[in-house]
Amino acid sequence: MRAQGSVKPAGEEPNVSDYMTEEVRSVRLDATLKEAGKLLQKYKIGLLFVDDDKRYVGVITESGLSRNAVAKGLDPNTTLVKAVMNRKIVSIEDNEPIVEAVTLMKENGIRHLAVTKNETVVGIISISDILRYYSGVE
Repeated sequence: MRAQGSVKPAGEEPNVSDYMTEEVRSVRLDATLKEAGKLLQKYKIGLLFVDDDKRYVGVITESGLSRNAVAKGLDPNTTLVKAVMNRKIVSIEDNEPIVEAVTLMKENGIRHLAVTKNETVVGIISISDILRYYSGVE
């Protein structure tokens, strides 16, 4: 589900909220890597938030699974998400301009940002969402 973009005056850049995905997917901290991989595949996404039943405590990405699990020969049936997740959640407020999302992604070497409103996660913006903006493709 996409946020509804509003028409901006000429010359005014859209906000992150205009291009973010509102649907946020997560996996439990104690799930196996296989379970996480199945969720990534099922929803055709590149990032899952990791939760401990109370809050988000990290993220796991497709590339993280490749680099931190597959490349190291970890068993996806027994290795838990918490063993390879990234504990740092990089976020941006929903009212920030798109260019700020690009800057954060570049500085952190990542392709997804948590989108927050008053410090609560309300969505996610990915590099493909940003490409959609810059290419003019809806």
